[in-house]
Amino acid sequence: METSGRQPQLLKVIVSDLWRQRIAVSLLLMILASAFAVVLTTHNTRMLISQREDLQMLRDELNVEWRHLLIEQNALAEHSRVERLAVAELNMKRPNLSDEVMVRKP
Repeated sequence: METSGRQPQLLKVIVSDLWRQRIAVSLLLMILASAFAVVLTTHNTRMLISQREDLQMLRDELNVEWRHLLIEQNALAEHSRVERLAVAELNMKRPNLSDEVMVRKP
């Protein structure tokens, strides 16, 4: 307490103390910013790792499905199956030599 009857304003005292310790305050702010950046980077890294694992699982599922589709395509395109379906469902048969017609380009 001052004897003149006037008390110093608390805000002015705090600001003047901070100004005298500006190097320490600036270092503290940089440390806090650095800590926040580390937390943010760690969070983003974990999110990206999780997303990568999800995408890898999806890729594996799609590869399995692709292999199954290739096997199915090969089975459906097999010559003996196509011939059997042509005979059974479409009543097709191999032409005889007498049924063949030769067309020549003039």
